[in-house]
Amino acid sequence: MSRNLQEKVLKAMLCMTRQCWEQGIAAQCLLEIGREEELALLIHDIVQRQSSDGRLCNVENAPAVTDSAFCIPAVMDYAEKTKNRGYREAAEKNVRFLLEDARRAEDGMVYHMIRTKEIWADSAAYMPCALAKAGHVRAALTQMDGIIRRLYDKKTGLYFHIWDDAAKDYKRPFLWGIGNGWILTGLMRLYLAMPDPDTGEKKRVHDRMLALLDAMLSYETKEHTFHDVLDRPETFTESETGAMTAYVIYRGIKEGIIDKTYKQRADRIREALCERVSETGLIFQASGSPDFIHAGTSVECQAHFLMMQHWKEKLEKREVE
Repeated sequence: MSRNLQEKVLKAMLCMTRQCWEQGIAAQCLLEIGREEELALLIHDIVQRQSSDGRLCNVENAPAVTDSAFCIPAVMDYAEKTKNRGYREAAEKNVRFLLEDARRAEDGMVYHMIRTKEIWADSAAYMPCALAKAGHVRAALTQMDGIIRRLYDKKTGLYFHIWDDAAKDYKRPFLWGIGNGWILTGLMRLYLAMPDPDTGEKKRVHDRMLALLDAMLSYETKEHTFHDVLDRPETFTESETGAMTAYVIYRGIKEGIIDKTYKQRADRIREALCERVSETGLIFQASGSPDFIHAGTSVECQAHFLMMQHWKEKLEKREVE
């Protein structure tokens, strides 16, 4: 893919309307691909929109609880790099909200939305790793374990999207591709955020990540795509799930936590995704905003595509050297 087209993918991402988690994933993308000028602007606005209860980037007093966690790692990393005390305190305030004030189940699991008792796969993406980065590893593991316990499907090794603790049943009993991608990327980020040396708990996180990766890859189509609901071929073939999967493989190999034999799988998935990038930089056939039910475009997909491409290039640069 040409550098010019990658710039268009980035420009398209930055021109899209963004809710809290979308601003967070865009910031994480900019952090990982090294776009410091744009990152500084996003971090400023993330903190500017922090609500009094501690949630970062609270757009129009949204009812989401754990979505603010998407913003914490990028704010923490940027604060550390720039020695910005205000940004560090903003991230810490959001962490305290998650630890102390957010509504939760009897086992400590934080509910995804205010005034509900719902556990979403989305919460796995950044809340556990944010808590671990802030030094609360036990709390991080509690959150990840609670999500996995409620959403895991023993038959497929995949995860359902939403559990309702009030109804004691699945609100969205679908093996949604992006939901599984959130857990996959979340397990990788949690593993990388946990301190060394390796422990039994850290190995358990790693084993879960590899098991989910293999389970997801078993649903790869012959065109190297994934259906929006992984086990339902009548649903459209979706773009972001592939970007998330290839991103984890490329970064995982580079970080030394995934075997290099997986690279050929990521390469084929990436090639199929590149066919979906328009001349304007929009990636189509994503589970599209704002409802993420129909095919469209999204900030998430743009960001994961850029991170996928970045880690592929870093990995192949190392191989050349």
